[in-house]
Amino acid sequence: MARMSRVSVIVAMVVACATGAWAGAPESKRLSRAKDLIADEQWTLAIVELRAAAADPKEPRRDEALYWLANSLNQSGDQASAVEAVSRLERDFPKSMWLRPARSLRIEIAVRLNRSDVLWWTAMSRPQPWPEAPIVPPGPDHALRAPQTGPAPSPPAPAFWFADKYDPDADLRIQALAGLMKDDAERVVPMLGQIAFESENPGPASRAVFMLAQSSLPKARETVVRVARQGPEPVRVAAVRDLGRFGGPEASRDLVDIYATAIEPVKLQIVKSLAERSEKAPLLRIAESEKDGTLRFTAINGLGQAGGALQLAMLYKSATLQIKRPIIVALFAARADVELIRIADTENDAELKKEARERLRLLATPKAKDYLQKVSEKR
Repeated sequence: MARMSRVSVIVAMVVACATGAWAGAPESKRLSRAKDLIADEQWTLAIVELRAAAADPKEPRRDEALYWLANSLNQSGDQASAVEAVSRLERDFPKSMWLRPARSLRIEIAVRLNRSDVLWWTAMSRPQPWPEAPIVPPGPDHALRAPQTGPAPSPPAPAFWFADKYDPDADLRIQALAGLMKDDAERVVPMLGQIAFESENPGPASRAVFMLAQSSLPKARETVVRVARQGPEPVRVAAVRDLGRFGGPEASRDLVDIYATAIEPVKLQIVKSLAERSEKAPLLRIAESEKDGTLRFTAINGLGQAGGALQLAMLYKSATLQIKRPIIVALFAARADVELIRIADTENDAELKKEARERLRLLATPKAKDYLQKVSEKR
């Protein structure tokens, strides 16, 4: 609980700074004292100060006081009063910048209390085209009703949890869906896929892809691959990145397949992802065949990151002078002292020979030291 409270405080502070809250009305001494108490995790004392601030019509930041009151009540274990404070903030300050973090807090509480009805209502309260089979939210007793042939009417808001009007943005919907993923993944995955293809706001779409990439369901992985091929450009890049990080052993094959028809920013991320996965063979193929200089150099660097000393040595044999230096840099990244010694011994270009020796001095491995000592003795 203590760790979570610090996270909540930090997130709220960041939100406030990012939206310029501190440039508005001056902070009262009472609110300042309450924040000091929150920082010390003295929830009971903070609640006293915040209740007084929220009730005082002269308090210049009553909306902020209500948010911190909800946060403190939640941390003290009084989730019911915390939800009530969030609803009060919604009713009294419908345009407050503190509404969003407060609503996020409410979702956290619903997850902790296993209130899937609240989460479903949040996830589905904005009318959306229905993906694949209709998704019908469970009622308060968590029982699923029978599927319908068309979109179900919007369910009533769970009593006590929401003010009269509430239209959650995509990020809040994603947060609610995250809370449902453990028990209702089959229904959640199509909804996340739907968000991922919404091009008007790539931020939430990328976060939806991040969640999908971490699911073990085949349908979730298939959705990430489809987004990587056909989604909005920034979301394609995010899908490739997350596929590489969370996609399992088969993800490398998917990345290579996507590369063949991908646009340049997506190709660049694929090369980076293959490097992170230490996929030396496809990186070598890209370095050998790619005509785009940026992609080729990135593949060479990726081979160094992946420890591809043998592949880089093969590439060096037929490389032009322009390509040889990046290969030497990549060999250094791979700590490939044997290959660097061979270049330092056999390379005819004086600058490249010098570059290889300088890299060996930086490596300072036993083999590198021994070689440099012998070179020094010959002079």
